[in-house]
Amino acid sequence: MKERKAKHQSIAWMTVALMAAVMITYSNSLDGPFVFDDRGTILDNQTIESLTDSAVLAAPFETPVAGRPLVNLSFALNYALGGRDVTGYHVGNIAIHLACVLVLFGLVRRATGDPEHTEYTAVGFAVALLWGVHPLNSEAVNYITQRTESLMALCLLLTMYCSVRALDGRKRLRWELLAVGACVAGMASKETMVVAPLLVVLYDRLVRFESWSAAWRERRRLYLGLAATWVVLAGLVMTAPRSLSAGFTAHDADVWTYLLNQTVMITHYLGLAVWPQALAVYYGWPQALTITDVWPQALLVTSLLAATGVACVRWPRVGFLALCVWLVLAPTSSILPIATEVGAERRMYLPLAALLLLTVAGWRHVSIRRQLAPVISIGLLIVATVGLSARTVARNRDYASTLQLAETTLAHWPTPAAHSMLGTELANLGRFDEAETHLRQAAGVYPPAQYYLATVLDRLEHTSEAVMYYRAFVASQPGTLDQVRLARSLLADIYMSRQQWPEAIDQYRAMLAGAPDDINVHASLGNALVRQQAFDEAIRHYEQYLAAVPDDDRALSGLAIALSGVGRTDDSLRAFRQVVGLMPQDSRARQNLARALANAGKLDEALLEATEALRLVPDDPAAIDLYESLKRS
Repeated sequence: MKERKAKHQSIAWMTVALMAAVMITYSNSLDGPFVFDDRGTILDNQTIESLTDSAVLAAPFETPVAGRPLVNLSFALNYALGGRDVTGYHVGNIAIHLACVLVLFGLVRRATGDPEHTEYTAVGFAVALLWGVHPLNSEAVNYITQRTESLMALCLLLTMYCSVRALDGRKRLRWELLAVGACVAGMASKETMVVAPLLVVLYDRLVRFESWSAAWRERRRLYLGLAATWVVLAGLVMTAPRSLSAGFTAHDADVWTYLLNQTVMITHYLGLAVWPQALAVYYGWPQALTITDVWPQALLVTSLLAATGVACVRWPRVGFLALCVWLVLAPTSSILPIATEVGAERRMYLPLAALLLLTVAGWRHVSIRRQLAPVISIGLLIVATVGLSARTVARNRDYASTLQLAETTLAHWPTPAAHSMLGTELANLGRFDEAETHLRQAAGVYPPAQYYLATVLDRLEHTSEAVMYYRAFVASQPGTLDQVRLARSLLADIYMSRQQWPEAIDQYRAMLAGAPDDINVHASLGNALVRQQAFDEAIRHYEQYLAAVPDDDRALSGLAIALSGVGRTDDSLRAFRQVVGLMPQDSRARQNLARALANAGKLDEALLEATEALRLVPDDPAAIDLYESLKRS
């Protein structure tokens, strides 16, 4: 009894140590600002502003939380507690990571053997400790949007933990139901959760059961329940696809090119797991590679896959851990293209746990065979923990600003995308000359840089060149992309300022083709059409806009001019009168009404309006000329 109590006390102290290590490691990360995707996920995401509104489960399309309602709900909880104060969101991410660490501790203790055995508890503690402070996990903790990864990981770890607990025969149904519930939650967090049912089945077969048939007889109820959660995932993917960035239909998606790039990325991930020194927040788009470019990496990955197959036969426990790495990476790091992000360190969040377990278990095996003193293992663990934690603390500082993140990304993974990222951040700070330099380096091969370079050139008043890059960007990207619509809008503004009405009209029409209900574009198109004297078409667009915004004086003025242009005098006068009613102290509005009245032959009324216009602005030459001409009439 005393021995059992001592073990429980030991586990309690280990739990406290894990919590302290994680909190100390991330204590300097609480003030980091919202960065990059956090704008779409949190700052511009109105669906998180109410916990009771059903919209909280339907995040905006093509954002990182689209089709991930549990994550969006967690952000809504943050908003309810503290609005958009960034500290609360960081606390939430750290809390989720800490929960993952504690569940991993419990899972390793139970999945590797007797949870009461001191050796297995020590292995679990070492793995959870190293994983909790490892710098490779810092993106999933510091980058608030990447809560998608950590929350999914928590659900997957809980699924595995509950399924393992169900094996002990006590309260089996309860643990199986909890496993299925955790799996459903994971499917509502991120699509990578698709592998969870497979991991449970593989663990059972490779670690706990002698045959597939024995595992099926014992656990078929659990397997069927977990498989049913794929229906939840399928429904979420179909209702909120990210077709612009991921999947076989994504723009610029090429399966073979993406696969070749993944050999490079996986090799890089493995290097970072061992020596996490050159971390980057963005790895850019897939590069145009051939097999001759990546044959060393491809050979390494192929060899490791073959070794995993051998291990599954000869050393099933080792094989299972290696399979965990490959399976969790598979949805994002195999043949399914993620067209806008060839690699991401957060993808190693869970695979790193399996690699660390392999490392710690391997060291334990060696230390037992060599009869090494326990103090050596303890010393190595302390040194590794302190070193990894210190590196993570340093990495946390990189998240102090988006500029610093961009600079470290360019330094550690210099790609056109990194130049574009840094150029964009420099432009946001008004450092346009420096921004132009970086964006020009990227624009030739990285289409988003063309857009940002165009905006910088426009600010520097290099308008003709800005038009060229806007047009190049629009031609290279899907028309449904929000940034393409914005580029078309900025391009149309330039054309309008140059009085190039037909070119502006073409841009507005293209914008409406993708979003026919955008009332603001209807108004802008109406303005351009009036200047082109295409009055009939202008009237239609003004009327659509004014049906939604009836008191817009500028649109009413444009409509009045268009109505006059097609001879609808009474309708034109009515519109001009509405404008004056909205702006009775505006001299220009009264001058326009006076001219319209004069054209309609209502000279007395016209003179009254001209007189009032002159009274409002006595020194306006246009008002004086109008008054004098009407008085002579």
